[in-house]
Amino acid sequence: MTHNIKVNNVTCDGCINTIQTELGKIEGVQNVSFDKLNLSVKVEGSVSKNTLTETLNELGYPEQK
Repeated sequence: MTHNIKVNNVTCDGCINTIQTELGKIEGVQNVSFDKLNLSVKVEGSVSKNTLTETLNELGYPEQK
């Protein structure tokens, strides 16, 4: 399953690296990639989009609604 999330406040490669590193720590996350401000997270098992967006919010990168 892949979750696609539009993310705010991503301004540099450091932001992308932080997001990829922190989401990669979540058990079940297989791959995190970016296409502009669109985040694509491939997961296995029961990793919910809500889990991912909560982590992004904690990092200061809220989902763009």
